[in-house]
Amino acid sequence: MQKISKENNVLLPQVVQLVNEGHLVTITARGNSMRPFVEDSRDALVFGKVTDLSVGDAILAEVTKGTFVCHRIEKIENGIVTMRGDGNIVGTEVFPLSNVRAKLVKVVRKGKTYDLATSRTWKLYSALWPRLLPVRRYLLAFYRLVWMHQLPERWKRK
Repeated sequence: MQKISKENNVLLPQVVQLVNEGHLVTITARGNSMRPFVEDSRDALVFGKVTDLSVGDAILAEVTKGTFVCHRIEKIENGIVTMRGDGNIVGTEVFPLSNVRAKLVKVVRKGKTYDLATSRTWKLYSALWPRLLPVRRYLLAFYRLVWMHQLPERWKRK
């Protein structure tokens, strides 16, 4: 597998083109908006062609001309999609369904591949996490403290 490094505005249109040609395309995750389930620079995202969409699916969308985002679908209504990153407490993207460019079909996390169509673990994440929005702020803070070892100075041993 060939690894290349490009800016998103260059790479993602190429990803979309390859997906439209029927290829699965793997890219390294960038950013923290899908935390805690996808970590920046650690995890890989595998995109495929959009066959069907439902609430809870993670997609690659061109939210505005040349601006791509991979987040989870929160709502589809009258041809309009609302999505939000798993690591986001506020802020959503709203755009026409026609702006969906690819569907996240697999995640490679710590060397383990999760097929999002069959992984019970990932299906549980996808079903449960969006429902936890009212307490997501606290869960994300706990995640950063415990798993990311970002303890406040006053809690660290001297």
